[in-house]
Amino acid sequence: MKHLLIFLTCSLLLVGISFGQAETTDWDQFSVNLVNAFKIPNEGLHTSAMCMIIRYADKLDVDDAVFDIVRIFRSNKDTRVRQLALVTLYKMQNAWAMDFLKRHYKFEDNETIRKMNCCIVNSYYASKKTTQPSDTLKIYSLQE
Repeated sequence: MKHLLIFLTCSLLLVGISFGQAETTDWDQFSVNLVNAFKIPNEGLHTSAMCMIIRYADKLDVDDAVFDIVRIFRSNKDTRVRQLALVTLYKMQNAWAMDFLKRHYKFEDNETIRKMNCCIVNSYYASKKTTQPSDTLKIYSLQE
């Protein structure tokens, strides 16, 4: 019943957004629903919630889900889901998550994720304009 209620709430919010009624959308409640979506053990719901966070990141406050998304990034076997989690973390603009990604870079085995991680961390610190030499990661060329 609880799962159905969350699904219906998210669906109703999306229908309102789809018909151009974004002004009447309760972004605080939508944020709460997205955070709660990560508490339900359903990978499809997690990926949908991450897509919504990416799409509406500037209107949401979903910092409470950062640990759940990092867990998905670290433990999911599917590279595409890990990439989605990585982009979600970037769109959230969470300082703790960016620091985690900066430290995680040297331990990443997947070259695609590693390059993407590098670009995301460098972009984040460039946008914050607090870049110290230790904040940026070396971008490796394809020849290396």
